[in-house]
Amino acid sequence: MESAGSFLGRPTAEIASVLEQDVDLAEAVAPAQREKAAPLSRARVLRVPRGEWDPSERAEEARGGHGFLVLSGLLVRRVGITDHVGAELLGPGDLLRPLEHDGEQVTLPFAATWRVLEALRLAVLDRRWSARMCAFPEVGIELTARAMLRSRRLAVTLVIAAHPRLDERLDLLLWELADRYGTVRRDGVHLPLPLTHDVLAELAAARRPSVSTALGRLSRAGRLERRSGAWVLHGEPPSEGPVASGV
Repeated sequence: MESAGSFLGRPTAEIASVLEQDVDLAEAVAPAQREKAAPLSRARVLRVPRGEWDPSERAEEARGGHGFLVLSGLLVRRVGITDHVGAELLGPGDLLRPLEHDGEQVTLPFAATWRVLEALRLAVLDRRWSARMCAFPEVGIELTARAMLRSRRLAVTLVIAAHPRLDERLDLLLWELADRYGTVRRDGVHLPLPLTHDVLAELAAARRPSVSTALGRLSRAGRLERRSGAWVLHGEPPSEGPVASGV
């Protein structure tokens, strides 16, 4: 019997209706067409466990189509050169196209790696799926809009990473993530993500020890706390921060 570790990067498959799994994508389709569109949106679903992941092993399966759509789970995509690393956090609704060179450059020694923080379910939007959904152009338009939104979020993350003060940089970063993943409660904004100090260091383009020190300062200042696996943000979002403009 193979160990759990031997399955790393070898997800199992299932079938699911993408429009039933992704409510926002379904809402892009005219109400009168959703019942017809839902069964046609059935796609293979890949499951990827937590840990390092090499998406190139399954990338060919989406050739000619839109790519892989994250239905659930969370992952970090890292791009590095020597010991300098930049990263982005990806989750439900994001579109991945690992068939293309994702971070590598011919002239510069960049390397891209992926780490799954919460087990993934990925819909394979291959050429056949894309052809079936041509009858519902709103779906393709919405997926294009999401790709543009991802690029804008990444631009905001890059601006945050360039902020000179690390504690302020982390404050901006956590509030930016809370805008997408957070839940407002009476005691603050809860961010229930597995954001370890290591992950935050990658997202903030900083050293892990420095991140731990800066998080301690933010905690003592009453800006945040760690509770039951979630970050809880207190007070108001930073008054001055990066602004994402339209494209």
